[in-house]
Amino acid sequence: MTQPARAAQPLLDDGLALLDEQRRAMLERDADRLDAVNARLSAWIADCRNASSAGQTHPADRLLELRDRLDANSLLARRSALQASRALGALVAPDSRIYDDEGMTRTPIGRREAFSA
Repeated sequence: MTQPARAAQPLLDDGLALLDEQRRAMLERDADRLDAVNARLSAWIADCRNASSAGQTHPADRLLELRDRLDANSLLARRSALQASRALGALVAPDSRIYDDEGMTRTPIGRREAFSA
């Protein structure tokens, strides 16, 4: 292992720990903790950019692990947003324009009364 890779290792471990904490905060629906960990993640990303511009290299296996955790958190966030959107849609009458996760519009499907066939 080269010296730059050793120097980058703790930085990647910090990111993995932050992503784990972010996932736990999302699962526990703790908005305050999620906000705090997102701020720390932003600072960590800035540190990574500084390390990359300084020429540090990162071990490929750790980068893949980091990417997997980031993808898992991203999927969890999208699912959570979709669930919140559905809950809001159940409370509020549909408008003529509805936006999905991707920002695309769709026409609401008319609802039938219960027991109508």
